[in-house]
Amino acid sequence: MTPRAFRYFQHALAAAAAVALLGCDQPAGQGATGGTAPATVAAAPAADPGLRATPLVIDVCGQPQRYDRVPQRAITHDVNITEMFLFLGLGPRLVGYSGIPSRKEISPELMAQLAQVPKQSSQDMNLENMLEARADFVFGGWSYGFRPGGVTPELLAKHGVASYVLSESCIHVQKRERVALGDTLADLRNVARIFDIEPQAQGQIDKLQASIDQLAAQMQGNRQQPRVFVFDSGEKIPTTVGGFGMPQAMIDAAGGSNIFADIASNWPKGNWEDVITRDPEWIIIIDYGQPNAQGKIDFLRAKPELAGVSAIREQRFFVISYAEATPGPRNVHVAQRLAAALHPDRQITVDPVPWLPAAEPKP
Repeated sequence: MTPRAFRYFQHALAAAAAVALLGCDQPAGQGATGGTAPATVAAAPAADPGLRATPLVIDVCGQPQRYDRVPQRAITHDVNITEMFLFLGLGPRLVGYSGIPSRKEISPELMAQLAQVPKQSSQDMNLENMLEARADFVFGGWSYGFRPGGVTPELLAKHGVASYVLSESCIHVQKRERVALGDTLADLRNVARIFDIEPQAQGQIDKLQASIDQLAAQMQGNRQQPRVFVFDSGEKIPTTVGGFGMPQAMIDAAGGSNIFADIASNWPKGNWEDVITRDPEWIIIIDYGQPNAQGKIDFLRAKPELAGVSAIREQRFFVISYAEATPGPRNVHVAQRLAAALHPDRQITVDPVPWLPAAEPKP
């Protein structure tokens, strides 16, 4: 525990001790002036509105996670996870967020809601800030805030704070068969269950599922799978998407083939030699950080050894934001757009993201 958090608990213990000593100074049945006080009956403790009648148990990264309470004071980390939380209409439960620097912009439809919430940190999770905010729930993921040696679900549990781990990130701690667009929907359903809002959230989730089903129907019978390279960042060594990153699921749904699908990770390092050999027909550019999307495209165009790559020769670039590339409500919309780009001969419907109306400002 940090010194600041330790002082916080030290003061709380001192206050409790003072109350106990005051009670010991008074003989039973006497008030502060020494007179006899009227007998009173101790009030029964108030019912805890957040306590579940039956604990909820959810599979989180292959392990059963128990939730005894409905959280009231939540913190999210990273822009995509924060968008998932607000997508469910849970903005009023949010007491802080972290991991959203200026280069990771949240959807404009959600800015008004997030403006009401304190930013805890632009970068890493901060346990001290979480405890000071009296958080009782944290939504993050491995490499989306949770890190060995830093803040982890186990560390939060020691402080009485529940958590949920993003499914895509579970590849860091367990083997997985595949990644799918449905993983994000499963996360949304689990968070809705944890916060006891399933009936209210079901309509939002059903809209995403309907778009997934519609895309699958429109891609039925497709046999052409254009080769796709996802370029996140890096000059000497490219950071890309492996077989367990969310863009893999979007590429699959859009009828493409990820050239680095054989790497069993979500956001691994690739190499330029394989980019040349595997010759992608399309390049997905993830637009965040520096350089921006155009800067990344210009870098690829200027790299002499890539001049013969089909995507660069034909100028086939598909730009998405960080929040669109990582698990969140925008994934289905991006998969539809990508399918329309890869297969212009098919009549692909591109549905808007079904954002909830902006919440009323907090009083």
